[in-house]
Amino acid sequence: MKLKTSLFLLTAGLLSSAHAGEVMVASGKGVEPAVQPAGSEKSIYDKIWGLATLYKSDDNPVLQEFALQGRLQLQWADGSSDQGDYGTADRPDEVLWGDLEVRRWRLGFKSKWFRQFKLEGQIDVSPNWDPEFYGKIYDLNLTWTPSEAFNIGIGKYKANFFSVEQATSSKEILTFERALLSNTLFTGELTGARVNGKIDNLIYTAGVYAGDDQREFTEFDAGVVYQAGIGYDLTSVTGFDKTIVKFDYQYSDDAANAGGGANYEHAFSFNSTWEKGRFGLFTDVLGGTGRGSVSDVWGFHVIPSYFIADGLQLVARYQYASGDNDGLRLQSRYERLASDLTDGGRGDEYQAVYLGLNYYLYGHKLKLMAGTEYHNMSGGGDGGDFDGWTTLVGLRMFF
Repeated sequence: MKLKTSLFLLTAGLLSSAHAGEVMVASGKGVEPAVQPAGSEKSIYDKIWGLATLYKSDDNPVLQEFALQGRLQLQWADGSSDQGDYGTADRPDEVLWGDLEVRRWRLGFKSKWFRQFKLEGQIDVSPNWDPEFYGKIYDLNLTWTPSEAFNIGIGKYKANFFSVEQATSSKEILTFERALLSNTLFTGELTGARVNGKIDNLIYTAGVYAGDDQREFTEFDAGVVYQAGIGYDLTSVTGFDKTIVKFDYQYSDDAANAGGGANYEHAFSFNSTWEKGRFGLFTDVLGGTGRGSVSDVWGFHVIPSYFIADGLQLVARYQYASGDNDGLRLQSRYERLASDLTDGGRGDEYQAVYLGLNYYLYGHKLKLMAGTEYHNMSGGGDGGDFDGWTTLVGLRMFF
């Protein structure tokens, strides 16, 4: 009954929102609320989201803006495979609200100081306040932004500009979960420093991080993770609304133990972003060279999308991954929860196809999602084969 109620509320919200009168338009970041004409009355969404801005004044030379920020992402999943069923009900009780999983819940602030500095941060909130409200510091950093060409910051970050999916915030990703290799090579939330900027059409990023993913900040006893990226904006020569190609590189020294990605000495991503009108496409070729018992991995994924109506977006993804000596492992959130899983879900070749719909009530700030994905893992050596489907529905919002 709880499951039926949850699905009913999601469906009812989707249908009723179609009559809310909020106009949506395609933009470089998916879909955003249409710009209000000068002097027109703000929409109910504008008024609600505007409450998060507690102070704003361009005339104040010290503090220009202070606002609250946060995100809440709820979802429900049901999966079946030749190695058993799995789904939201198999997730730990501390992340569940009835039949729904609290995928992410974060609260924090953002602020602008002295016209050139940004100070912001968020914490992960424990969904049931178990054992307490505060889970961990997700990010907390200070950035100096003197120009578009040069920005430098220090603090705790999600080390996320490696690969096109990780570089896209969970607030704006088009699928429920990132691809298997994107998660495999990701290192975590780390303490360090980064620089980035855009000079004409050239885009660059670089960062150095302590190699331990802690609840608060680094203890400086777990090696170093280095990241660098170079890209080029080709929009002016392609005729698209947006065209960016980028190469990202990551190096982790022998002592780094941040997350799965730090097990790979070298990791790379060659990715691109294409947008024109209602159409969008992300591509990514990525891989990593393992150390010790960790095998080399490589793969690719493509994510096309198309707005089939205002605010209604069709999204697909195909992903392929290969790992020597059973060097791959099924995604931990759902697939690895299969009731009769063999050999921990390991294998040497993985493929998955995702198809979903996103409905934007207020751009990425408030959207409903539904999708299904087919997964196949081929086992080599001692690995086990896996063949299954996962269906998901959910709501995502941020301010």
